[in-house]
Amino acid sequence: METNKRTEHRFGGGWTEIKLDAVSDYLTFYTQALKARPKPDNPFETWYIDAFAGTGDRTLETEPAGLFSPPDETNEFTRLDGSARRALSIEPPFRHLVFIEKDTKRFAALQNLKEEFPNRDVQCVHGDANNELRQIFDQSPWRDPRRRGLQRAVVFLDPYGMAVRWDTLRFLAETQRADVWYLFPLHAALRQLSHKHTALDGGKRKALGEVFGTNDWEQRFYQPSEQPATDLFEAAVRGGPDRIADAESVEAFAAERLRSIFSFVSRPIPILTHRKLRQFSLFLLSGNPSDKAIALIKNGVAAQIKKYGGQ
Repeated sequence: METNKRTEHRFGGGWTEIKLDAVSDYLTFYTQALKARPKPDNPFETWYIDAFAGTGDRTLETEPAGLFSPPDETNEFTRLDGSARRALSIEPPFRHLVFIEKDTKRFAALQNLKEEFPNRDVQCVHGDANNELRQIFDQSPWRDPRRRGLQRAVVFLDPYGMAVRWDTLRFLAETQRADVWYLFPLHAALRQLSHKHTALDGGKRKALGEVFGTNDWEQRFYQPSEQPATDLFEAAVRGGPDRIADAESVEAFAAERLRSIFSFVSRPIPILTHRKLRQFSLFLLSGNPSDKAIALIKNGVAAQIKKYGGQ
């Protein structure tokens, strides 16, 4: 397929490559570690599930460099591999790959990507990730008693805004067979947290309840403010609750909530924009109850945290 015929998906910047590099490095570790487990002649069926796959590629737009660039010089466009295309290049390869996308045009691009790899087991699923993930794990071979427990998956949750519901995270944890890379929408959550408690409306409360799986965030992120007394004889007045949350406290609360359902939650990798704004927190999660499996996961993610955690 010629590059100029692909559906364009423009998003992100250099920080997007950091996110994709971290996940891709882990995928290579993962398939290498499991290629002969539990037995060389009967290994795990490895799955990669991209819940918000986009088109499989992304287009990066850059402005002309230099103070003396001609005023009429146009921006440059570079085609880069997205998460889905990167997953197809992992060696050893995943046995099964599932790409989920809700947008019709992007889904059509994924279908074209699938046609580029006719010898791979690639499924393209058109729908809402929260619903489709349940469909995947609730059917064969995941529920096949003849292959019980031999499936293992890496699920990549790179949502548009706050699109991942808490019940979806809980469901993935309960499979006990999925490692989940979750790009927590830190900046989006902060935007929902109005500086004044009185400015919180039903929509904001619902969105925050969905992403955290509880309403306890109100007590954690707001406290009454003290209005100073005007003279010696007037007591200080307690005003309405003000937001005390910042990026670090929201991230810490998210990690606490994730630990309530997953047996392993990694230290988050901060994903920063070009303005050094802390936009996302990238977590690796697992519901696997095995200490041996968790030790392997920790070993695998340690390299990504060391390499990308201090950006």
